[in-house]
Amino acid sequence: MYKHTTILYILSAITLTCLFSCRDAKDFLDPKSTNELNEAAVFADSARTMDFLAGIYSRLEFGNNAGKEVNTVGAGFSECTDEAETRWPGAHNVPNQIFGGTFGPNFYAKTDNSWSYLYTGIRHVNIYLKNLPNMPLSQQLKDRTALEARFLRAYFYHNLTKYWGGVILVGDEVFSLNAPNEAGRNTYAECVDYIVAEMNAIAPALPLSYSGINYGRITRGAALALKARVLLYAASPLFNGGSFATEADVVPLTAYPSADASRWNKALQAAQEVIDMNRYALHTDNTTRPGNGFYQLFLERVNNEYILAEMVAANKIVEAATNPPSRNGSFLRYPSQQLVDAFPMKNGKAIAEAGSGYNENNMYANRDPRFYFTIIYNGAPFFDHRTNSFTPVYTYEGANLDGLKPASNNTGTSTGYYTRKAADETISAASSANTLRCPPIIRYAEVLLNLAEAANETGDWPRARTQLVELRKRAGIDPGPDHLYGLPASPNQEEARELIRKERFIELAFEEHRYWDVRRWRIGERYDQKSIEGIRIRRNTDGTFTQARFNVRSPRYFKVNSYLFPIPQTEIAVNRNIKQNPGW
Repeated sequence: MYKHTTILYILSAITLTCLFSCRDAKDFLDPKSTNELNEAAVFADSARTMDFLAGIYSRLEFGNNAGKEVNTVGAGFSECTDEAETRWPGAHNVPNQIFGGTFGPNFYAKTDNSWSYLYTGIRHVNIYLKNLPNMPLSQQLKDRTALEARFLRAYFYHNLTKYWGGVILVGDEVFSLNAPNEAGRNTYAECVDYIVAEMNAIAPALPLSYSGINYGRITRGAALALKARVLLYAASPLFNGGSFATEADVVPLTAYPSADASRWNKALQAAQEVIDMNRYALHTDNTTRPGNGFYQLFLERVNNEYILAEMVAANKIVEAATNPPSRNGSFLRYPSQQLVDAFPMKNGKAIAEAGSGYNENNMYANRDPRFYFTIIYNGAPFFDHRTNSFTPVYTYEGANLDGLKPASNNTGTSTGYYTRKAADETISAASSANTLRCPPIIRYAEVLLNLAEAANETGDWPRARTQLVELRKRAGIDPGPDHLYGLPASPNQEEARELIRKERFIELAFEEHRYWDVRRWRIGERYDQKSIEGIRIRRNTDGTFTQARFNVRSPRYFKVNSYLFPIPQTEIAVNRNIKQNPGW
C-alpha cells in the first residue's frame, strides 16, 4: 500500500489538532476550542473523543459553496463555468486562472491544499477507527460513530476522485513517519468500487434519521445518496471510457478503460433506492406564491429535502457573500446571461420555443418562478435595511452602488446581475437578524435529477420525465393542458439529454454542481473560447430602459487539462510511480 508524503507529514501519529468541543454547544458541530493533545489523552476522554469526530465532520465544508461562496479550502467553481463571472479581476484569482488557462502559483497552491485537506480528513478517520476499541464510549456509540467515520472517509475519497480521478487508497492504516513511498495511484475503478462497497456495508446499520442535538449526523439516506452520486459520475462520459490519457498505464487511473452502458443502470438503481426509502420529498409550497417552497427550502435547518447538510450556527453567510453593494454584501459572483436564458417561461417552454411568450425587451416577465429566487436583475425588489422595506436593485450602467461595472472593477456587477439563490428576502447582510440555514450537500432534488439522467441514458424517457415533472411542479411552473409542465411528450434521447442538463443547471445553480457536470459530461469544448455574457442596460431620460447583450471579457479556456486537476508535484517528486494526469 502506498505511503505518501501528505498522509505522513500533515499530522504526526501522536499530535492531534482540530478538536471541537460540543459540551456547551447547541449542536454537535458548534466549535468551542482547539488544542494539541496526544492520542492517549484524547481517546481516554469521552468528550474529547467526540470532539475529535466533530472535527472530522467539520470537513464536510470542503467544496460546499452551496449558496454561500465562502470556502477557505476549495475555489468557488461557479465562476469557472457558464454559470457566473467572478468578482475579483486580478490574475491571482484562482477562477481567473482556471478559465484563463494561466494556472499560476495560487492555482497550484489551492489544488495542492485541497489534496492535503482531504487526505488529512482520511487520516483523522483512520486515527479514530484505530483507537475505537479502547475509547470510553458505549458499544452502541462506538458502533454508530464508526459508521459515521467510514462515511466521511468515503466522502473525502469522492471529492478526491472528482478532482483527480483515481487516487491512493490507504485502507485503515495510519502510516508511520518512516513508511516508504512505493506504490502509485489506484485505478479509478478501484476507487469507485471502494466507495460503493463502503456505502453498501454501512447503510443498513445507519439510523434513518436524527433529531435534537444529533440532527445532522450521517444517516442511511446519506450513504445511499452518496453511492448514487458516485455511480452517476462513474457512468458519465468522462469516466465511462472517456479518458484523455495517451499513456496506456494512465488510462485506468483516470477512467474505466472502456465504456459500458450498464453503468447507467447501476446509477439508476442506486438513485431509485434512495427514492424507495419514502423518507424524502421536495419542499413544496405553491400556495403562498408560485415556487415559494424552492425559496424557503434554503432557509430552514430541518426539512424533508435535505439528505446531507453542513451543520452551521445561525447565520447570514449567504447574504454576506452574495448581496449587492447597496445591501452591504460582498457580491462575490455575478450570474451569467447564459444562466438567465436557461430558465424557461412560467408555462415551462424554453425562451426560444414557439409559444413561450418570451419578449427580449421584457425578458424577466413570466419566467420560471425559480428565476426570481435565484437572480437579482435590474429593478428586482429586495429587502433594504436602510429603509426597512423592499426597494428595487438597479443594475443599469451608471446606477448608484449596484450599477454595471467593467470586469476589471470589483465594486459592482460586471454582468448586470447579482445572486439571490438561498438568500433570505427579509434581511440583508447589514441586518442584525440571522437565518437557521444549513447549506445543503446532497438534497432530494439532486437524486431526482440523477435518476432522470440515468433513466434517459437507458432509453426510458417517460421515467426521466416523471422526475422533471415533479421538479417543475414544485417550482411553480404551470401544468399546461397535458400536465407535462412544458416538457415535450416524446423527444429523442439527445433532446431529452439536453432538457435534463438544463433542468440541472437551473435547479442546482450555485450549489457546486455545474463545473463538475460539464467535466463529467465531457462537453468542455462547447465552452472553450466562448465568453460569459452579461446584459448592459441603459436608463433613458424618460425613465425607460434599453438593453443589449455583451461579452463580459475575453473567451474562456477549456482544454484537455481542464478535465482533471494536476496531482501535486510534491507527491510525484518523492515517488516516481505516481503518474500525472493528462495535459499537466
